[in-house]
Amino acid sequence: MRFAILGLSALLAACASSSAAFLAIPGSDWQYSDPAVWHWRYESGEAPVLILAAKADYKPPYRSPYSLATLATPEFENFELTVEARSTKAWYGHLDLCLIFAHRDAAHYAYAHLAEKADPNAHQIMLVDDAPRRPVTTSRTQGVSWGEAWHRLRLVREGTSVEVFFDGERVMAGTVPAGAGRVGVGSFDDTGEFRNLVVTPR
Repeated sequence: MRFAILGLSALLAACASSSAAFLAIPGSDWQYSDPAVWHWRYESGEAPVLILAAKADYKPPYRSPYSLATLATPEFENFELTVEARSTKAWYGHLDLCLIFAHRDAAHYAYAHLAEKADPNAHQIMLVDDAPRRPVTTSRTQGVSWGEAWHRLRLVREGTSVEVFFDGERVMAGTVPAGAGRVGVGSFDDTGEFRNLVVTPR
């Protein structure tokens, strides 16, 4: 069973513990770190596209991604998130897009940083916990190839365990603290596009 997230907070919160899948669409309770750089594109016969057009004019409380778009409700703890994404930034080694989860506020959340090249600060599962982001990755590949195409991203969380997949390949895993939070998408400081974001509680 699938529900569109249309700002019906009470209904969605009641359903969050069920096995229903939530399709995030325009009109959902989206929250943006900088609303000026996010907008939706509509094309006939195509899924609406959430566009991150520029680096957000936003200063996070700790070193962490600048450009965030999260769903205000419901919150999830054990879930599978899938989304199609593509980068719109010219290539460089830290080219990235992010999957946001366990988001309680700007100083408490986790994210999967999917980057072209892995290093201590890139292509990691990161935790922001009242301090600058730090890696909590337990395994990862050497990076992903964004190019100009759309890619299917999938994040699976069960308790403290997190796995992230890029076009079907597991590219990172990690361990995060227990607890529910909001989910979303974004980038540390790059640009990109997202569509068909679905969250399925587990």
